[in-house]
Formats: sequence, structure tokens, C-alpha cells
Amino acid sequence: MAYRVVKLPLTTTRTSTTRGRTLVRLSRKRGKLPRSSFSAFQILARRLSRHEFRVGADKEDSWLRWLRQAGGAKRHGDALKLLTRGDALAVVVPLVKGVAAPRMDEVMRLFAGLELARQLRAKRIGKVVTLLWPAIDIGEWGETGISAIMQRTGELEDVGFRGGAAHKYIEGLRSTLPGTGFSSLLLDQLARAADDDPDVFKCRLLLRWFDDENLTVLKPTAAAGYELNLRNLFTQIPLVAAVGSGSPVAGVPPGEPVPYPGGSATVIEGKVESWLAKFGLQPEEVLASEVQPDDAVKRHLPEDIPGVFSDAKERVLSELLRFEMGLNDLGFNPENDIKKLLTNTDIGFDKLRQRATTEAAREMDVNGKQLAKLFHYLLPDGKPQQEVMSLLHYLDFYGPDFLEGLRTKLQFDDVRHQAVYLADEDAVGG
Repeated sequence: MAYRVVKLPLTTTRTSTTRGRTLVRLSRKRGKLPRSSFSAFQILARRLSRHEFRVGADKEDSWLRWLRQAGGAKRHGDALKLLTRGDALAVVVPLVKGVAAPRMDEVMRLFAGLELARQLRAKRIGKVVTLLWPAIDIGEWGETGISAIMQRTGELEDVGFRGGAAHKYIEGLRSTLPGTGFSSLLLDQLARAADDDPDVFKCRLLLRWFDDENLTVLKPTAAAGYELNLRNLFTQIPLVAAVGSGSPVAGVPPGEPVPYPGGSATVIEGKVESWLAKFGLQPEEVLASEVQPDDAVKRHLPEDIPGVFSDAKERVLSELLRFEMGLNDLGFNPENDIKKLLTNTDIGFDKLRQRATTEAAREMDVNGKQLAKLFHYLLPDGKPQQEVMSLLHYLDFYGPDFLEGLRTKLQFDDVRHQAVYLADEDAVGG
């Protein structure tokens, strides 16, 4: 599968009322983080090196037991021990608590965390570990917990799994997934990782799908409140960065790790790209809610179809009358023939107008349905796609290579929203 990525003049921000995320136009052309922003990580790393971190033996054992339960191998345990003993720095990647199916915004944060840790190691800041942490509660910061797939009909189906009998969840997925050539492979992977605890379930999946070195998982906290828990964790292990909470250009905040953007992208499948081209729309217009379906449905259609035909008919009839006058000047007076011609022309234009009106209504109906699907694909439930769509949707349609293809094309030190065009137009039906 080929990928094409376009950086859009949009960025993700939070609304002042619901605190939910939305996409808005960038106020500047430059979206890539300046090189100087990485100095914030170097400053914090030096500060952290002056403190002695050591997690108590009981807590370390509890964290390691949970890691093993979540499918952690020896290398994951060794990475966690480096953190609990203060021998490495952590780039923390928060996950939604209590929902098993990874969502695309979590995947984007994990991509960004792995890339940031790689860059920090390359800059010789020290040993850096990417730390997955189920820490965001449903209801916090507008978090709904939805993790959905889209059926071929365009309907959303929440496949998040919030605990209970995991085997019943897997059986339900067999009938819920649209059914592709990759469905059986995906179901087998889910069945092998299944656990009644949704946080354990999710971490097992992520550790299997992201087989990276210097990656580990931290046990979720029982207390609610991500930001408070993050500040408490900052006093226990050396956290150098928190992914998805902002940009490092603002400097080093006191008492917490440096914020880092979590990456922002919308996947545009083949049929959606064709609809964008048909209606002459740019993806940023749709994503920033600058255009509505009702406004776009009449694009490329005359606003006043009866008026168009009325004007054309008048011009043709006028020319026919001028033609009759020219014949009269020549001494030729075919009055009956001219009347018949005028009558047939009038009737012909009326039939064409009626047919055009019917065809325009039909075209508007088709356009309306396609635009509704277009907006639904790009902004499901009116929200940024990555905050609704589950990773399971794309693995089901595009297979296990989807993650690696996405990771190699996206750029994560950039606050601009990215459009990911998938080349295979027939991969998704509907």
C-alpha cells in the first residue's frame, strides 16, 4: 500500500467550553518545531540528573507484576527498572483508561513518543524510554472513550470494550467487523491478547504491534485526574516529556515534564479523495468546518435552472423571428412553417427544462448523500477522525503493514495536521 502525506494549514486545539479537541487554521505558515525547542528537554534533563530517583521496592514489584500481566517481556521489564531506579529518562505517552481497543489519537501519540525518544537519544541526552501509561479518564478533557470502526454502510460501531467477558467481546467482533481478507488475522491477534481488564488488553496489543526497544508500560493509577497524577509521577521517576499535552516552545513548566505535540492526522481513503475532487473541496475546508454540506451540494449546478432555459429559449425564438423577417424581405412568406417551428421550439425547450429540473434534483440527492458520507468519514460524530476511529478499523481493511507504512510517512516534530492519502481506492466498500 502506497501512502501520500500532505501537511495542511491546520492545527489541533481545545475548545474553551467543552475542552474537547477541534481543528483550526494555523495562524502562521511555519508548523515545524524549531530546533531550539529541543533545548527545553536538555535543560530539564540536567535538572533531573541532579535529583535522586528511587521507587520503593513494593511499588516497583507491583508495577513489574502488572507489566508482566500486560504481556511485557524481559526487555520491557528492564526498561521499567531503568526508570524506577532513575537510570533513564521517560517520554510518557498517556492512554485512555478503561477502553481496550487503541484509538488513532493514541497511536499518533505513541508514534510521536517513540520518535521523540529516538531523537533525544541521538542528541546524547541520555538513556530515554518511551512509557505507555493508561491515565486519561473517560469524561476528562472531553474524553468520550469511543473507539469505533466504520461499517460499509457508513455507520459507526463502537468496539472499545470497557471490561467484562473478553471472550464474548471477541465473538461479537466476528459479526461486527465488516469482513475483509485481514479480518481473521486481526481476530486471531485480538483473541491471543484478550483479557477481561481493558487496560491489560490494550497494553498487550500495543506491545505486540509496536515491537520497539526502549518501550515499556506503567500500571494505571486508581485515582482520577491525569494532570495531577502526572505531577505526582514526576516526583517518582524522571519524566523528561509528556506527549500530547502541548508544545515545548513555551519553555520548561515547573513540576512537570516538557509538553510535546502528539501528532495529528486524518486518513483519506480513495473514495473520499474522489469526492473531494468531484466537489472541488480542500480537506482543510471540511476539517476546519469552513464549508457545510448544504453549501457544497449545489456546486457545479446552475442556481436557477428554469431561468437558464427561459433565457436560452427567448434568444432562440428571437433569432427565429429575425430569420422570418429576413425571409419576408426576400419576398418569401412561409407563415405556417414558421409558426410550426416556433411552437416546436417552445415545446422542446419546456421538455428540456422539465428534464433538467428532474436530473438536477436527482443529482442534488446523490451529491447530498455523497457529501454526508464525505463529512462523516472526515469528521465522524463531528469530531477529528483520530479521536473517534479505532486502529482496529484500519488494521481490518489494510492489514498489519498499515502501522509501519503510516509511521514511515508521518512527521512528528510538526504541529500541522497531516492528511494521509491511501492509494487503494477499492480497499473500502460502500
